[in-house]
Amino acid sequence: MLVIGAGIAGLSTALELLQRGKRVIVCEATTIGAGTTGGSSAHLDAHPEAGTVEVISKLGVEQAAAYTKLRMQAIDVIERRVSSSCGFQRVPAYFYTEDPAHEKDMRDAFHAAKELGLDVSWCDAVPIASAACGYEISNMGRIDVLQYLHELAEAVEAAGGVIFENTLVSGPVEKHPTELETTSTCTVESDRINGQVKFEHVVCAVHCNYSSVQRLYLQTPAYQSYMIAARVREPIPDALFWDDSDPYYYTRRATNDGLTILAGGCDHRTGAGDEEASMAALQNWVQERFHVEEIVSQWSAEFFEPTDGLPFIGELPGLENAWIATGFSGMGLTLGTAAGWIIADLIDRKKVGLADAFSPGRLGLSSLGQLVSEGTTTALDYVERVVPQSAVDADSLEPGEGAVGSCDGAQVAICRDRSGCVHRLNPVCTHMGGVVRWNPVEQTWDCPVHGGRFAADGSRIYGPPESGLENAQE
Repeated sequence: MLVIGAGIAGLSTALELLQRGKRVIVCEATTIGAGTTGGSSAHLDAHPEAGTVEVISKLGVEQAAAYTKLRMQAIDVIERRVSSSCGFQRVPAYFYTEDPAHEKDMRDAFHAAKELGLDVSWCDAVPIASAACGYEISNMGRIDVLQYLHELAEAVEAAGGVIFENTLVSGPVEKHPTELETTSTCTVESDRINGQVKFEHVVCAVHCNYSSVQRLYLQTPAYQSYMIAARVREPIPDALFWDDSDPYYYTRRATNDGLTILAGGCDHRTGAGDEEASMAALQNWVQERFHVEEIVSQWSAEFFEPTDGLPFIGELPGLENAWIATGFSGMGLTLGTAAGWIIADLIDRKKVGLADAFSPGRLGLSSLGQLVSEGTTTALDYVERVVPQSAVDADSLEPGEGAVGSCDGAQVAICRDRSGCVHRLNPVCTHMGGVVRWNPVEQTWDCPVHGGRFAADGSRIYGPPESGLENAQE
């Protein structure tokens, strides 16, 4: 068995397969935890991302309750697997609104949460600044996710699995793949070894679509979510919090004393938003609600939003022995964990209750409007390739600035990184030809088509591309 990706989904799947007696190799393009899992806020909750009323409307009460139970079981599994060094804590969660006019909608969501089997209590006073009302969800959790990933990796190796870091594997394209190319991504050239890996089954667990199934790209558009770690003067309660904004804001303790918090939000399509404005908006939100003494760190993480609100976990359509786990939205820790046993059960041809709902081959009529909307955004980013760009001049760029434009008659992506080094690149993404855009917050080139991300020097960081940006022609 080959598992591509060593984040929460890949390592969970590898461990489940090993526990069923399979031989497993895990290949990770960079290092364990370097992708979306490592950038997660590590909220462990079972509340539907799309909303309790909405998930019942889509699935019906019985299946929606089964979906919710699946995520509660995932938290239980994580709790059984962790050691004390992972900082796992059972904590309550609060879904709330800051607008009193939203109380009816909140009460509707509260009653729907009960139908889903969540242990909820209505709150006229939610213990966080600016909240008007909401409800508490008992027995959720938080965790040091990077420590947990490394413990998962140790469990995989202890069970006989082999993990290769800095090993990029090409995505499956044949109907019945049995061998894929591997490319070393080590920074030391003398350590690079390219080759092939052979397998009976391959699991694509790199968070994004990593296959030849084109429809899945439209069904799982890429988004960025922003995070801040801040020291505050007064501790916040040990709980998970998120509001009803769209996109919503979320908060929790980062340390046991509650004096360092994590806050996130301001999501937008990768490569299609104002990154500096988004981070500034998040900073303002935090500072308006908490007595912030210092912003300790700030970053963003990429996630893939399913257009119909449900993950894609199962066999890739048109392929006979290739599996995928993607479209987790902001629920990757629970859904990635559950994907492990779902895929292992499906490989063993066991019955899985939500297999049809999660099937990568589905195309629900209810999501067609959203699918068309996301597809239009994607198409516009292709159109940019034929639209004239303004001239760019490397000499005018300050450290940390970049732009795509015309230089000496050719389109180029030029940036001056924070150390002052200038990089001139071909602006066309090596995945499927989208035009990258400069992200001044992360100092990356981001492709708005399918979410590929590249470093300032053009080297591949994340997403569907299998190679970095090419150098611009002189």
